[in-house]
Amino acid sequence: MTTKRLLLWLAGGVAVAAPLAAQRPVRLGPIYSSLSLDDASGTGHHFSAFGGTIALLTADDDETGLSVVRYADLATSSCPRSLTFFGLDDDYFPVGASGIAPFASTELGLARVLDTDKGLLGLSCSAPATTTQIGFGFGFGLRVTAGKDASAQVEGRFFQVPNSAIQALEVRANLSVLLGPLRATQLTRGTLGPAVGFLIPISGPLEGRGPLLGVRFRRDTKKPSNVLGLEVDWAPLKAAGACSGTGCAEDAVLFQPGYEASLRPSWGRIYGELGPVLAGFFSQGPDRGVAQGAQGGFGVDLERHGVLYNLNSRLVWFQPGSGGNVFAVAIGFSVEPAVAR
Repeated sequence: MTTKRLLLWLAGGVAVAAPLAAQRPVRLGPIYSSLSLDDASGTGHHFSAFGGTIALLTADDDETGLSVVRYADLATSSCPRSLTFFGLDDDYFPVGASGIAPFASTELGLARVLDTDKGLLGLSCSAPATTTQIGFGFGFGLRVTAGKDASAQVEGRFFQVPNSAIQALEVRANLSVLLGPLRATQLTRGTLGPAVGFLIPISGPLEGRGPLLGVRFRRDTKKPSNVLGLEVDWAPLKAAGACSGTGCAEDAVLFQPGYEASLRPSWGRIYGELGPVLAGFFSQGPDRGVAQGAQGGFGVDLERHGVLYNLNSRLVWFQPGSGGNVFAVAIGFSVEPAVAR
């Protein structure tokens, strides 16, 4: 449930994002990890780990880096287990990496796993063996930049080393110093606020079982017709049609960045939007992990007395891990401080 708590924390704050200043491109700092791992009976166990990262901001919306994290103890029984993970990280910032900056993170790397397990009779541990495997992580987070020289970020993610017992939910936090010459940006002012929506099913194995709750971001650029948008929603889902037993209800986080081509009448803005969908399923079920898709539609921003009201309608498509294609219409509404001119 750590990803859900992170999303609710994101949605709780409503603030106007100031113009983005130039930012130093290199980020260097330590990592703290809190990881939840289930044992064979489904009981959760919590572990802490430490590491470090160095990353380079390659564009307004993308950062690539290297990280090393040492998980000294991941044992869910009396048999020891540990992990050292060397990761190649990519963070995507749909509304820029400065100021208040939500992002989607992906990581692929080498995992050095030391593992033992119970013998055939379950009375003793086998001899420890170290193997090298491929691991990956995917999640969502928020970065806050303090001036030009420091940043802090927190992310909730799904982390897995296939061919091992490591399939976990993880919260990672990082404090970094920023180094290098200042890098100019094409992004200007932005705003964010709470959002609510509904999924109207069209076809596929999943449908909504309640409202979407989240936060909507908007960032203007130096070209008035171009706006970058992002909506992050907690999505309660269920299997379509009749279903009984475990796996009928699942929870996911929908990360939906988009490019918004805009027209600006005097009362607000009309736009068409197109972008990807990344769905992180963090609850136990057949779709646990990451799903990809796309979304597009239209929206209206109405400005009144310093408040921005948004109404949007989008066609959403993604492919869950259990198979099939989910198609739905998302109707959403949000309230934000107006973007200052």
